[in-house]
Order: sequence, then structure tokens, then C-alpha cells
Amino acid sequence: MTPPSPTLRRPADVLGIIATCVAGVLIVPTLGVYLLGLIPEMNAIWWLGIILLPLLFLDGIVVVLLAIVGLVVAARRAGRRAWSVIALVLGILMLVPALLILVP
Repeated sequence: MTPPSPTLRRPADVLGIIATCVAGVLIVPTLGVYLLGLIPEMNAIWWLGIILLPLLFLDGIVVVLLAIVGLVVAARRAGRRAWSVIALVLGILMLVPALLILVP
């Protein structure tokens, strides 16, 4: 009697998971500052946006680069790509506020 053949698992998208976690590090505080800034008594919190916007832009660049590398690696290994696509979308969304300010 022969043992059953093991099923081949596709490799996990490690770079996509890392990029998504890195994106979450600054997306959550930025959303918190935005939502707290909508409260009339907390209008003084907008100065945090001045600090978070450049960090959000730099982090967005890192996330986009990690996501693109993750997509290339996943395509070459025929692995999963979902986390890299999610990270790429989050990275682009992180770049949009700074680009709206920089480009008139």
C-alpha cells in the first residue's frame, strides 16, 4: 500500500504581509487624528497631521516598494499574491494625501 501523495502548498506571501503590517503602523494613527479632529473640542489635534503627513508619505513609499517586490516574487514562484495587492492599494492610498498637497 502506497502512502498518499502530499498536496503541494503554494508559498505564503511574506512580503505582502510585512508591507500590510507596515502600512497599518501609520494608517491607524492617521485615521485616529482625522476622526478626533472632527470633534469640535479637539481641533487642536490637527498639528499631529503636520507630523504624520511626511511620515505617511515615506511609509507609503516603503509599502509600495515592498508590495511590488512581493508581487514580482509571487509571480516568479507562482505563489499567492493577495496580500501584496492589498499592500499596494494601501500604499497608493497613503501617497494620495501628500500628492494632493504637493501637486496643485
